Order: sequence, then structure tokens, then C-alpha cells
Amino acid sequence: MPIEPKLWRLDGETTTLLLVQDHTVPRLVWFGDTLSSEVDLSQLQVHDDSALAFGSLDDVTPLSLFPQASTGYAGSPALNGHRNGHVFAHSLSTNNIRQADNTLYIDMIDEHAQIEVSLELSLHRQSDVASLKTTLRNVGNNAYTVDWLASASLPLPGNYHDCLTQHGRWGLENQTHRRHIAPGRIDISNLHGRTSHEHSPGLVCGTADFGNDNGDVTFAHLAWSGNFSIRVERLSNGNIALQTGVLYLPGECILQSGESLQTPATNVTRGSGMNACTQQFHCYARQAVLPAWTRTQRPIHANSWEALYFNHDSKELFELIDAAAGIGAERFVLDDGWFRHRRDDTSGLGDWFVDETIYPHGLNPIVNHVRQHGMQFGLWFEPEMVNPDSDLYRAHPDWALQVDHIQTPLARNQLVLDIAREDASDYLFERITTLVHEYDISYIKWDHNRDLVLPGDGTRARAAKQPEALYLLLARILDMCPGLEIETCSSGGARCDLGVLKHTGRVWTSDNIDPIERAGIQCGFQRFFPPEIMGAHVGHKKAHLTGRETSLHTRAVVALQGQYGFELDARKLDDQDIVTLKHYTELYKTHRHWLAEAVFWQLTTYSKALQASGNVDNHQQQALYSIVAISSMHSTRAGHLPLSGLDPDAIYTLELASLNKTELAAFNKVLPSWCEQTLRTRGELLMKIGVPLPVMPPQSALLIYCERQTTS
Repeated sequence: MPIEPKLWRLDGETTTLLLVQDHTVPRLVWFGDTLSSEVDLSQLQVHDDSALAFGSLDDVTPLSLFPQASTGYAGSPALNGHRNGHVFAHSLSTNNIRQADNTLYIDMIDEHAQIEVSLELSLHRQSDVASLKTTLRNVGNNAYTVDWLASASLPLPGNYHDCLTQHGRWGLENQTHRRHIAPGRIDISNLHGRTSHEHSPGLVCGTADFGNDNGDVTFAHLAWSGNFSIRVERLSNGNIALQTGVLYLPGECILQSGESLQTPATNVTRGSGMNACTQQFHCYARQAVLPAWTRTQRPIHANSWEALYFNHDSKELFELIDAAAGIGAERFVLDDGWFRHRRDDTSGLGDWFVDETIYPHGLNPIVNHVRQHGMQFGLWFEPEMVNPDSDLYRAHPDWALQVDHIQTPLARNQLVLDIAREDASDYLFERITTLVHEYDISYIKWDHNRDLVLPGDGTRARAAKQPEALYLLLARILDMCPGLEIETCSSGGARCDLGVLKHTGRVWTSDNIDPIERAGIQCGFQRFFPPEIMGAHVGHKKAHLTGRETSLHTRAVVALQGQYGFELDARKLDDQDIVTLKHYTELYKTHRHWLAEAVFWQLTTYSKALQASGNVDNHQQQALYSIVAISSMHSTRAGHLPLSGLDPDAIYTLELASLNKTELAAFNKVLPSWCEQTLRTRGELLMKIGVPLPVMPPQSALLIYCERQTTS
């Protein structure tokens, strides 16, 4: 029976989304710039690609929102599943579409396979970010095995040429890789059990020339903290398809009769250049995802780890707290080593009781000392982990993820708890909430220091249950402790996505705080996530992970790109270091009220040796730009750096906000005049001609401050 075509439309601030139902499953015909006119079906028919080539099927079914092999689609189908090997192919057809506000709900059914599928497609009006997710229901009488269920299947423009993805390792996350979208499939598959250091759950696709401010670009991100697959596929007919979803282990996802499965959301936006898409993602995260407390002024952290490691001597801790307060810290975080049996990383994980041998009076003396300085108190946990050498493991070895008859390899001397078990989750909930209430803890650094290997309950895989159980546990804790702030840390940045960020509002971006490495790591991070949730600390002169020595100015400028703090032993700073750090601390305190809502710009530099970015307030009144010299520049003159985001018609003052003029002067016969004194110029000139940079030696950085003037 022919389908009567119908058109559906969603509109955001600058985006229109058009959906047509003219086949069994609706298809997306436009997702991009706002269409100013009303569109009807007769007009769309003119633009349909209905040509039929030799060597193909006799009928062409356009790429739908839920592609199926039953239509002749030869790419990755939206669903792979079966009933013990039967009904491996599906023929879903739409039986209902309804629209509520700016969301479409699409219901489909396959009566023979006895499955129902619902698609939810919404467009966030303020950010122009679309959100898609899929629900599958087993309405049959026997079990249905799901091998793959796409969260989203979307067509991409046929002129897209390149795909940009982010990869890395521990201590070197979010490194950018760009490749051509050639025939075949690009498949970013993550099997690390967490979001991972190795693969970010987001990607960028666009035309051949796309850059920070040019080209047609689409961003996509899967809001999920576990195994995933993100696929971009160019078919022989010229179509390009984007697909995302959870990557299940064999036999992991079996729906019994009446059970359903909902995918995590995939978020997508399109714009002219990467900055436009980045700003839309930042807006979406701020308005639709992040906890409300991220909209308040972010306190300055001082973390104990790289100062003391496992040394929890009370005298040294008191001295460190005093020194941290002296340089402007507003929150002191006691890191690993405070709980029972934890003198190194070989034992104690899981025993979440204060170690009486080093804290005979509990944490009260430390907490009181922190509070005497007017600082908040934070505490480190790694709740999902257990050491085999722990009271918890000896009492409950079955709580660890495992596969019978196979010994699970250790990482950092630890195993992973099966927190999808109610008893294990209840234990963690009780221990954490008890400690939060006892010590009035303001903040938890929630760590996760290993991948999931052999993540089973003894016989069956359970990797996909871990993120779901984590979200539930976090929600329970926050419901019991409503004022608590939680940071997601996973040996640095291995768990950062819009799924976990619904419950956490700060990310420990990387365990590597070498500012030169961090500049690149933070660049990749900010492509999808707003800077105010990015933990960025000033470290020691000699970086813990790399051994590189850098100027205090460089370390501070890079730390100011995110939520500023300290990861150093403040007791060892000399008088000049203290003066220097106080300057940058006051800069952060002065500007953080607008930085939490700032518009982020990645700047295009003339040299690969320079990395530059900026934050501009929403009213274009003020801006901070950081420039980092990653390595030596080939040219002898530094050239000009065009800024972004300013009002072209406004007059701005331009000044050097970093205190390193003396350091830079040693490499310049003459410094640009704005480095010596505050100058005035027009926003248009700052953005078109740019700022003349001083000669910057390798591993140096500078900070530029622009402020709008009320009179010309």
C-alpha cells in the first residue's frame, strides 16, 4: 500500500531540520542553516536524487533514519540481532509519528520479527544541537539477542571529504587525527570499557577545506562512558552515512520477552567552521547537560597528590594546606592514601574507612585546618576499583568483574568492581555518603584508573552495565548529598563524555600537566566541552610525567585556559614564585564570573609551532587570549595573530596580562609596543590585521587581555 508522504520540521536559532516520511521509515532531507521559507513536499520532490544506475537494485530506497538490509541497504544497518540465529533480517515500518514541542517521536514495528523500535529526535533551540536515541522492545515470546543497535544513523552531505577524530593514550589524550573519507568504512571502535584515553566518542566531518572558521562541518558525539563504535561510511552510490552506538561484547545484550533497550543519546550539530560547532556544543552542555553548580564561580583547587603522594604525615599536610592558602587556593583536595591499608598502590582499594593508624582522630584535624583558611574540603575516591590485597576483596571476591577459569590481568594492582550488583553499589553508596556527611565534604575527585578487561559476572559479559550502574550510583549519592560536587577523573581524561557529565561538572583532563603537552590536550578537550569544567593546574617546574622544565608563566597561562588550580608543593616556592602565582590567581578570580559563560575561539596561527585560543564574554566586553609556543618557529619574525569574537566597531584596549615581559625581552631586540604599555585599537583591526606577536622562544606562553572602551 503506497505511503502518503508527510513532512516534519524542527527549528532552532540558526538551524532547520526536515524529515520526510515517504517510505517505510522516515528520512532526513535537511539538517543545516535555517530555511527562511515554508517548504512543502512538492518542492522537495524537485530535489530528490531519484536517478537509477545500472548495476544496482531495481528500486532505490533512500537512506533512512533506521537503515535496514531488507531495503537493499548494503552499509551498516541500524540493527543487527536475532532469535537464536533466526529472524536475522528485519523489515520495520512506521506506524506512528508525533511531535511534541521540538521533539519528534517515531514508532516502528516488525510484526514478523516481533520487535518494536522508537526513535526520539529533538533539536535544542538555543544551541542548535540535535539529540537522537533509539529504543528497542522485544514483543515476542522468546529471547532476542542484540548484536548492534545504532543510537543514530544519519546521512552526511555528499561533498564531505575529511573526517577528524581524537585519539591518544594515558597522559596524551585528545590528539587530533584527520583522514580522507574514502570508499568503505571508518570505524572508531572502543573496547576499553570506559570512554578511554585512546578514542574520544566524538568526531568531526566536513568539506575538504574545513578549518576553525571555514568549511561545512558536522560534529557528532555519543553521550556514553563505555564501549562504543562510531562509523562513517561512504557507499558506492556516493552516499555518506554516520552511525553511532554502544559496542556490545558477545552475548552481552539479550532481551527477554517484554524487555526493552534504550541507547545513549547521540548529539549532532552543523555549522560553518569548527568554532561554530564548538560554540553550539558548549551552549548545549551548559544549558542541557551540566549540573547547575557549574554555572557558579569555580573555586581554585589545590590538590595534594604531586606534593605528597602517599605521604600523609599530618605535620607536612598542615604545612601544605597553609602554603596552598597563601597562594590563593579556595579548595583543598586530599588525594589517594587516606583510607585503610593504603600506604602505596598495592593494597587498600575498597576499604573506604579512614586509616586510624595515620589519622587516629579521623580526618577532623585536617578538615578543621582547611576550614580555618576558609577553604572547602575535597576527598579522593576510586569507588569502582578493588585491590586483591584488601578487606573488601577478601570478604567479597565475587564482587570483582571476572570470567570463570581465566585470571584477570591486574592494572595498577587492582581489579574492577561489578557495581551493577546491588550489594556492591549499596556498599559504595553507604561508605561515600557517610563520609560526605561526617566531614561535610564539598567535592569528590572520582577516579577510575584502569580499563575493563574480561568484564563479566563469571559467565556473561557485563561491560555495558557498568556505565549505567555508575550513572545510577552517582544520581543516588547526589540525591542524598545535594550540595556535593563530583569531578570525573579516570587516570586523567579517560572518562569524559556528555553521559557522565550529567552527574559530574568537572573533568581532570589529563594526569599530564606538562603545559606544552597540556596545550594540545586541552585544545582537543575544548573542541566538544566548555573550558570552565576543564581541570587545569599549575604544576612543578619539572613535570612529573615528562621531565620537561618550563617557566612558571607558561604553566600558569596554560592553567588559566580551564578551571585554575595547583598541583604542586607550595611550600617549596620562593618569594618571587609566590608573587608570580598570586598575579595569575588574581587574574582568574577577576575574570571567572564571565569565563563560565564565555564564547570559546580556537585561533588559526601562521605557524604550527604556535597554539592559540581565546574566551570572549557574551557581550564582547572583554576577552582573554592565550598563545603557547610549542616548539621553535622557522621564521625570525613572529608575525601577526588575528583575534576572533570581538565587536568590529568597538574600541578595545590591548595589554599583556602575563607577567613574563622580562623573559620575552631576552629574545627580542624590540618588543611590540602593546607589550610595554596598554594600547587602544578597533576590534575590526584586531581581527583582520591581528596582534603583532613578540618573538616567543620554545615552551613560552603569553596572555593577552582586551577590554572594550565606552568611548571612541
